[in-house]
Amino acid sequence: MRMVTASGRSRWTHVIGAAVLVVVIGGGIAYSVTRPAADPIAAPTSSTPTPTAPATSGNAGLGDDVAPTGCLGGLDRNADMVLTAQAEAKHTTFGAVEVATATYRWLWQYPTPPSSESDMIGAKVISSTAPAVWRDVTAQYESAFWNEKIAEYQARGGEFHTSSTNGLWRVAEDSTADEVSVELSLGTVVDGALSPTKSTISGFTMVWEDGGWHVKTGISVDETKLTNGGTRFTGGC
Repeated sequence: MRMVTASGRSRWTHVIGAAVLVVVIGGGIAYSVTRPAADPIAAPTSSTPTPTAPATSGNAGLGDDVAPTGCLGGLDRNADMVLTAQAEAKHTTFGAVEVATATYRWLWQYPTPPSSESDMIGAKVISSTAPAVWRDVTAQYESAFWNEKIAEYQARGGEFHTSSTNGLWRVAEDSTADEVSVELSLGTVVDGALSPTKSTISGFTMVWEDGGWHVKTGISVDETKLTNGGTRFTGGC
């Protein structure tokens, strides 16, 4: 987790040792970004797209069509939402971005998803080429890393999840038609309110196999490129 000042400078850096959590639940390296404080913002309750400038970042020449809304699959943060996004996403870079976003929206939340869902995600969304330990998402939710992350919320009966509202995405330059590296910055909803000071940054390499996008690996995020060159989702939920 990396904490930064309002100016964006790193205050300190903590290297996460739980490799599986880093590459799957954290999506590469999980960061917590602190922004200048502001009034709380209500969490979005609808996936109706908010008009934004047309998407331009990433490899637009790889068969893209509809720019990512950040809500493909629907509002629910469950396994069915991720599988729906996977089924609906096209074989394009935008499709890869949508499935990566849906996966992260599901992964990073508390209360923790039930084991029936994490087993399903491990079997159907994590790539068949990923190490077996990656596909055991249920075990990752039982790790010391995750228990430390959720301890505060457990103690006070709180909750958190991500939101693509005002989120950013970027496709790495070395992406191909069948393997796309996606960087994401999503907002954090804490106890029902979209936090003005917290967000999570995550990255996935998505691979096209068996007619759909799957998570192949986690990647470290180029924060500067994502911040300066990322594109906002056309919707948000």
